[in-house]
Amino acid sequence: MARAAAKRRQPTHHHRDNRRHKDSGGQRYEDTLFFNKLRKRAKWVFVFLIVIFGLGFVLFGVGSSVGGGGGLSDIFNGIRGGGGGGTSVEKAQKATEKNPRDAQAWKNLATAYDSNGDIVSAVSAWTTYITLRPKDVDALQSLATDYEQQFSTQTQEAAAAQADAQNTQGTQFGPPTTSPLGRALNSVADPIAQAASQGANDRFNAALQTRQATAQQLEGVYKKIAALHKPAEPSDQLLLAQAAQNAGDTASAIAAYKLFVKLAPDDPNASYARQQIKALGSPSQG
Repeated sequence: MARAAAKRRQPTHHHRDNRRHKDSGGQRYEDTLFFNKLRKRAKWVFVFLIVIFGLGFVLFGVGSSVGGGGGLSDIFNGIRGGGGGGTSVEKAQKATEKNPRDAQAWKNLATAYDSNGDIVSAVSAWTTYITLRPKDVDALQSLATDYEQQFSTQTQEAAAAQADAQNTQGTQFGPPTTSPLGRALNSVADPIAQAASQGANDRFNAALQTRQATAQQLEGVYKKIAALHKPAEPSDQLLLAQAAQNAGDTASAIAAYKLFVKLAPDDPNASYARQQIKALGSPSQG
């Protein structure tokens, strides 16, 4: 009896129902939660991104710099022309050697030198080309541009040489000239300073001569350009006047300035031209 009563007093254990709850529509409760929905749908987004990345890697070389080929950058390089498709100096030189009368080869060579910043060589190539095509105004203007740059560089070199010459003027060594011994020696010049000063003067004179030769060549080019333009263009005359003035050709400079004023009396540079005419020794026109 007691054992039966104890049995009856034991608590009744309710077994947990581990089954997933379902809503009225038959859908699991967990599937209705927001983050579970998001995770479920995000799987397809990740798959899509993986496919896109894989295609980009294969087709465009995204993420791969090894070998340098076949990537997206190569496509843009192709659009830009592959970067520098001009004729090389070596190729143009071989063409001129093969046929020295090939005007186009000399033009290509001059252009290649210009691209490399080799102005001296470009001047030589343009000069040869113009002997073969003397009426090519564009080529003459290219040559004039190179001469202008060369003249500017030589002007700077001459100024630097002049400064060196001034800084290395002969100095005096020995006792002060106010002392008895100094007066007796008459302050003998320092031979080392004399040699340095002479070297600087020689460099200055050489720079002036080179600059003068370039100015004369530039004047000749502008004369050819002015002669080819019919009717005359005011800008040609102004450039010619300045080049002639730099070359020391006063008569040609005055004539070009006068023609410029005649052709363009209201040009902003007309007053400058009149001043130069007056400074060079001729009454202004207009």
